[in-house]
Amino acid sequence: MLLSIFFIGLLFSFLGSIPPGTINITTVQYAVSNKKQAAISFALAAALTEYLYAGIAVRFQMYLSESIFISAYFQIISGTVLILLGIVNLTKQKLPNSQAEIGEKRNAFKKGVLISLANPMAIPFWLAITVYLQNMGWLNLSDTNYFIYLAGISSGTFLLLLLLAQLGSRFSFIRTNKFILYRIPGLTFMFMGIYTVFQ
Repeated sequence: MLLSIFFIGLLFSFLGSIPPGTINITTVQYAVSNKKQAAISFALAAALTEYLYAGIAVRFQMYLSESIFISAYFQIISGTVLILLGIVNLTKQKLPNSQAEIGEKRNAFKKGVLISLANPMAIPFWLAITVYLQNMGWLNLSDTNYFIYLAGISSGTFLLLLLLAQLGSRFSFIRTNKFILYRIPGLTFMFMGIYTVFQ
């Protein structure tokens, strides 16, 4: 049971990190510049920050779910967030800019924390995903499960960023593919959101 909760958190975190942003693009930039250790340090910082944001979101969701009245409306709100994420990805045309500055290796961890903290969309994302997983019956959060779930989320983020760091320049063919970067995540979020709202 605990292992399945860990892997559910890991899977959805991995998939949710695919749409390009400053975090995964910066990881690729480190790798392309042959700064693999800096890329790993940056990825670790981003994963730990994701743990913090997801922890806040999931704890808030657990608090709200104690009220049946709030929980009913919260599912609609969460479903709406997922649908909006889907629409944004499906309508996005501009490919990510790969020309951002890269800091020195010793600053990679600090840079990872700062860039991740500047990404507050992680909170509504994990609120929505957690409600969806609970509606599907895939997630039952207790105190122990809570920390296992967060560990899976953090590990999923780190795994994706580590993969990007290893791929380096070989990632370029994906970086220019709108279908992989935006359309697949967009359709996934739309489906999840519609399911959550109708539930």
